[in-house]
Amino acid sequence: MRSFSLTTLCIWLFVCCSWFCLWGISYYFIMDPILATVFFPFALRLGLILHSLKKYWLAIYSAEWSGLLLLALSLPQYSWLALFIASVVSMPVTLLARRYYKGVQWRLLTVMAIAITTLALINMLVLNGVHFFDLFNTRRLGFIFLISITSGLMLVPSCYLIWNYLFQKAWVPLTVDVVSRSVEFRSQHLFFFCLLFIANILLQVHLPEQLSLFAPFCLAIPIIVLAFRYGWEGALLGTLLNSIALIAVRSEVSSIETVDLLLSLSAQSITGILLGIGIQHQRDLNTKLSKQLKRNYSLSRQLVTAEESVRQNIARELHDEIGQNITAIRTQASILKRVETSQAGESCSSSIEQLSLNIYDTTKGLLSQLRPKTLDDLGLKAAFEQVIRDLNFEAQDIDVAMSYPKNIDDVMSDMLQITLFRVAQEALNNIAKYAKATEVLITLSVDDNITMEIEDNGVGFKNSDTLKGFGLRGMKERIEALGGQCVITSHTQPKSELQMYYYHPPLAGTNIRVVLPQLSSLS
Repeated sequence: MRSFSLTTLCIWLFVCCSWFCLWGISYYFIMDPILATVFFPFALRLGLILHSLKKYWLAIYSAEWSGLLLLALSLPQYSWLALFIASVVSMPVTLLARRYYKGVQWRLLTVMAIAITTLALINMLVLNGVHFFDLFNTRRLGFIFLISITSGLMLVPSCYLIWNYLFQKAWVPLTVDVVSRSVEFRSQHLFFFCLLFIANILLQVHLPEQLSLFAPFCLAIPIIVLAFRYGWEGALLGTLLNSIALIAVRSEVSSIETVDLLLSLSAQSITGILLGIGIQHQRDLNTKLSKQLKRNYSLSRQLVTAEESVRQNIARELHDEIGQNITAIRTQASILKRVETSQAGESCSSSIEQLSLNIYDTTKGLLSQLRPKTLDDLGLKAAFEQVIRDLNFEAQDIDVAMSYPKNIDDVMSDMLQITLFRVAQEALNNIAKYAKATEVLITLSVDDNITMEIEDNGVGFKNSDTLKGFGLRGMKERIEALGGQCVITSHTQPKSELQMYYYHPPLAGTNIRVVLPQLSSLS
């Protein structure tokens, strides 16, 4: 109870001081004590009510009523009753707005706009009813409504920004570790804000009359810049800077100029907030898309890892189980050949032994495709050479040249090696079957990324057919799943020999270029 009373007293003192300060600024600008109260002070009350607990509302309203009472005692020649009535009538509206003031940012801003507009209408009707203004004097009514709208657009979102920064952000706990952390002082941002503020005032004061019509366009520059950098919060900050500059240099102006100025401030606020919301919404979409892409990459890497794990397990099982069974069958066939002396028995045993050898060779080929043992034992270069031997490139009169840096194995993870092997296996298999090539060049290089190029001087194919085959399409999908790039280009013009230059693509044949990042997550 004691803590609540102390907090309520502090809130009351804070609101009283802020209320009178804003009333002084409003009076300096409007030169009417009644309308000056409707301007910034009433908007401050709405902003505080929407962002404070209901148990502190009495402190906020009592601070406002105290301010009105002091003004009534100091300026008795004015009728202050309408302002008391407008303040009391605003309670149900703010209570209803506070009830729906939750959820996403769009909903909060919508509730703000409805509350500001409703209270502006209440201020207009109450002041007109108490002071017996002509209901058809639309100029006076419109001026009151414009004052309420302008101040609401400027202060209520500002209260939201402060509330969001203080109470919705994750703050670092005050522990001993904080002492050792360096303080990040963003001097560039402060310098930029001050420069914009000074430029606004200089534009308003020293701009020639011939160029006065261009002042609003100059004032739009900081709003656009801050909206692009910080979203709608930055646009609101730019509007506040413009408002302070305009109010500071344009006092004691005519009512027509005041209306123009209020319209300018309102238009700037609405335009800035909407522009900032659009930019921020686009950035949020980009952020979500980036997170989703990272998530997809992560899932794809896990899928590739799981696939290789399954391949390895199947290869191990085939090697252990079928290999032992084939050895047992061959042993039994040899025993049968010695025991059975008839020609039919010897023929059957020989046939069984030959079939078992065929099964062994087939299984060995499957094992090489599933998980090459050479890759695990001797490395990627030896695995490439094994694939070249298995595909009988020499028998087909296909010369293969390979550029393989010595230190490349030290920077490649197991996942990178198996991925490059799968790509090379698919590419070399296509060359052996379809390319009719006589020369092949395999080049690997390492910098920030791992790059592999496979070139041949074969007949090539149409680039439009790149993704028709499951092999090429699976190759590209596998590379892209790991965050890399796979570019396949092919030319069908005849060519006498392959140009063995890394920086010159072949004029005919096919070029496959694979770029993979050196990521620890690919391990």
